[in-house]
Formats: sequence, C-alpha cells, structure tokens
Amino acid sequence: MKRFIFVFIAVLLALSAGAQIKQEVIASAGGYSVTSNISISWTLGETIIPTFTSPNLILTHGFQQQVIVTAVLENFENQVKITVFPNPASDNVKIAFEEPVDGEVKIFMLNSLGKLVKADFIEPAMIEKEINLQDLPAGVYYFRLVKGILSNVYKVVKL
Repeated sequence: MKRFIFVFIAVLLALSAGAQIKQEVIASAGGYSVTSNISISWTLGETIIPTFTSPNLILTHGFQQQVIVTAVLENFENQVKITVFPNPASDNVKIAFEEPVDGEVKIFMLNSLGKLVKADFIEPAMIEKEINLQDLPAGVYYFRLVKGILSNVYKVVKL
C-alpha cells in the first residue's frame, strides 16, 4: 500500500512538472488578424493558433510566441564619422574621428569569443588613436567604442 501511494505521488509530480514546459517558436514570418470579437495570430511553419476575445473573456489554445523588445542605442550623439583602418591590419590599427570628440571615449578590444583582450581610451579633443596589435595572435577582433551610454562596434581582422 505504501508503495502504491509513493508511485501515485511520483506520477502526479512528474505530470505536473511536464505540464510546465513552455513552448516557443522562432519564425521568419507570420501575422495577426482581428475581426469583430475574434483575433487570430499565426506563424509561418506552424498551425493556426486562434485567440477568441470578448470584453469578459480571452480564450486561446496552443502556444503563443513571447514578445521580446530590446532597445539598443547606437552611434554617437553628433553622428561623428569614425574610421578604423587599416583593415585587415598587421601591427597597428588607427581609430580616426572626423572631428574632435567632446568627452572621453573608452575602447574595449574583444576577441572572436567575446573575451576582453585590451582596454584603452581616447582623450577629449583627440582626433586619432593608434592601437598596437603586435602582441596579439592573428584573428578577428571587435573594437567597442563607448561614450556614456552610447556605443559602436567595429570588426577588425589581424593578419
């Protein structure tokens, strides 16, 4: 009898854990339609998943995609033209601004795995900064230039 109760509780726990699996879809196309009190949303590659709504009731079945909104601020405030050259590079890379920058710009150099390999900065009113790459192995690097909450990323290949 104890064994039966133990197995019964184990089965109930397993079923409740399995019921909490969240299904999501990542797709390239889909749509949403509303007519009177019925709204239908669909994604290319999956069956239609209707949602019926009224003032007091929302009825849906299947699974719905999660909406994720990510805001990214890019480019510097004054739209300063930035040139990173030569690319590909062997020994040095220069970062040149079209006009002097107002405020310090931080430089983070990341390897292709996203690991920080160097950090430097550009002082206010500078127009050009040279970064030495001689101590780094050949590969792809990303220069992330940060000024306050704004940032730009530049890809550089070292030969």
